[in-house]
Amino acid sequence: MTFGEVLEALRNGERLVNARLAYKSSFICRQVPQCVDQAIVPKMTSLPESVKDFLKDRGDIRFHDQVLLFEWSPMQEAYIVTSYIPTWYDIFDETWTVA
Repeated sequence: MTFGEVLEALRNGERLVNARLAYKSSFICRQVPQCVDQAIVPKMTSLPESVKDFLKDRGDIRFHDQVLLFEWSPMQEAYIVTSYIPTWYDIFDETWTVA
């Protein structure tokens, strides 16, 4: 699968792996665009208090255009999720597949 096809699959909500990620039980996916109402922001556990204080009464938070990397951590028995930014190797790698 070319990287252009990877992008299309991400747009379609697919979970993707490649040869380098598969051995780690890792994958990428596109985060679903989301609007977090400003009333929810104070309850978010993923934001520091200083950020929540700053955002108070400043409107909603809109998440969009993000690709996430899920990496399995045996030590924590959980997936660690970070943002995914492709390298040139990733872009030209054609071992991508839909999981």
